[in-house]
Amino acid sequence: MKFLHCLVVVLIGLLPGAGAAADNLLTLYREARSANAGYLAVRAGVDADQENQNIALGQLLPSLSVSGNYGRSTADRKIGDAPGESFNYDNYSYSLNLRQPIYRKYNFALYEQAKAQGEAADARLNQAGNELLVRLTSAYLEALFADDQLRLLEAQKAATRAQLAAAQKGMVAGNGTRIDLDEAQARFDMIEAQEIELGNMRQHTRRVLGLLVNREVMELAKLDLNRFNLLPPLPRDVSAWIDIVEASNAEYQGVLAQRKAAEQEVEKAMAGHYPTLDLVANTGKSGNDNLSTLNRFGNTEYDTTSYGVQLTVPLFAGGQVSATSRQARAKLEQLTQQAEEMRRNLSVQTQREYDNIVGGIARIRALERAEISGLQTVVSAKKGVEAGVRSTLDVLQVEQQYFTVLRDLFQARYSYLIAGIKLKALAGTLAEPDMARISAQFEGAI
Repeated sequence: MKFLHCLVVVLIGLLPGAGAAADNLLTLYREARSANAGYLAVRAGVDADQENQNIALGQLLPSLSVSGNYGRSTADRKIGDAPGESFNYDNYSYSLNLRQPIYRKYNFALYEQAKAQGEAADARLNQAGNELLVRLTSAYLEALFADDQLRLLEAQKAATRAQLAAAQKGMVAGNGTRIDLDEAQARFDMIEAQEIELGNMRQHTRRVLGLLVNREVMELAKLDLNRFNLLPPLPRDVSAWIDIVEASNAEYQGVLAQRKAAEQEVEKAMAGHYPTLDLVANTGKSGNDNLSTLNRFGNTEYDTTSYGVQLTVPLFAGGQVSATSRQARAKLEQLTQQAEEMRRNLSVQTQREYDNIVGGIARIRALERAEISGLQTVVSAKKGVEAGVRSTLDVLQVEQQYFTVLRDLFQARYSYLIAGIKLKALAGTLAEPDMARISAQFEGAI
């Protein structure tokens, strides 16, 4: 009577290519961080954006330059009745120039803006890491679920084949019906069609997973029910999670940093109304740079040094500064409203994932009870056939219900795991230790 249950247990324990080393979630995550093209592209972009702060700082520090020229000239000079003169001479000038900004409102705002953009870049990298982890975990669990469905279908196929054989035997013995035989055959044919579809789905899930780690992925470590833990989210209060999300969510912090950058954009626009003050100094040397200074006594050379301050006061720019300021304020308001909308959406998403965890625990426990009662229903239906009060069709129906419960149970466990990952990602606290804790619940974990 326990043939069906034993068959399911055996098939669920088998994997195609058994004996091959299975990849685990933690190993794949480490590979993805160093091989996933999308994540590496984000990281390179963040590295580039981080240089904006050094670029902006350079506009606040002294600038030093050297300029000069050199030439060879020939000139003939005649003054009145005096004998003519011919000159062949070198002309040159060299100077060393220094400029140190003292007050430039635009440059100060640009530097503060670059710092805010750096914060946004850091947040973007954290968000990319969270998204990669969620995508990888989802792809991994979807691949496992495809395996589970395929193995369940194999078990269902074997059970249906047994019912088909029993129906054929009953027809020969004269105690069966054509309806039972046709129904069993139809169910068997449908399972074969589903098997092809699930085989394609399994291959697709492997391709998606392989895309994330840039290599072929075949065997995966399965969930170990002896290590699988149903733990409620901590803290237990959903409002505490919402507070954590608002304070630490990477995407939200990135938007807040962009808003800070927009505030400095307003300051940059207003800088058009403010004066600028620079310290300037230069020292140089020149020689024979003017025909009027040429004489027969040799080169005429000058050594010059000058220093002082340079003040520039804007008076009128045709209304450009005012228009730019209004534009910057409008964009600041846009980002402010976008940040508020994201905050509200994050609250809803947090509550959803929190409920998915709490509800997932209850659903898993209910399905585990349904698995036990479903198996007993199958056993009772088979006894009913033996007693002549149930038909093969009845057995096929209760077996279908039983396999549906098993499928839903597998899916519920994976949904519970991914909900936990998504909640941690929303909170901005998702990291490799979280992956290690999840991987510890799979076969082969140390």
